Amino acid sequence: MAAFDIRMVKLVSGEIVLGKYNAEKDMLENVVQLQNVPTQQGMQMLLTPYGFPFENTFDACIEGRFILYRFA
Repeated sequence: MAAFDIRMVKLVSGEIVLGKYNAEKDMLENVVQLQNVPTQQGMQMLLTPYGFPFENTFDACIEGRFILYRFA
């Protein structure tokens, strides 16, 4: 089984996303968007396909030039 380099980043648009990092192309693949949802117990995190509700699959790609900040 191959290991993937999963990264959480903040885009220039202010969105926080996660995806498989491709070092050769300097891009994220299979990108998901991280959203905070308020509940009665506090906050919950929700992962949706990047571009949801218009995109329903997890196959978005984002180039490295759109990444503002990389979380460590």
